[in-house]
Amino acid sequence: MKRSQSKRAVVLAAVAASLTLGACTASRYQISDALMRYGMDANEAGCAAEFLRGKLSVSQVDRLKDAARYYNGGSRGLTFGDLIRVAGSVRDPDIALQVGASALACNIAADIPIPGL
Repeated sequence: MKRSQSKRAVVLAAVAASLTLGACTASRYQISDALMRYGMDANEAGCAAEFLRGKLSVSQVDRLKDAARYYNGGSRGLTFGDLIRVAGSVRDPDIALQVGASALACNIAADIPIPGL
């Protein structure tokens, strides 16, 4: 009897932990929708969101969205290069690192101009 209660407690703890972690990280759809809302191409937004899913918290995505909202990229939509600049302005090195890594993972880094080169 005690053994089954012990197993049950472990399973309940594992479920609670996974729900807690799931609530803390942003979903692929939250990220993709936010990027497309600011004008990023659907394919690029989907790839970036797939990479960033689970790597950024909901609060980090919210900070990135807020910064992107006020970024002035002219009449064109948000590009990946713009997103990297926005991520750098958030003052959270993890956001900038993950957004830059997503550009590399999505083979988009080749399209990002590097000043001075």
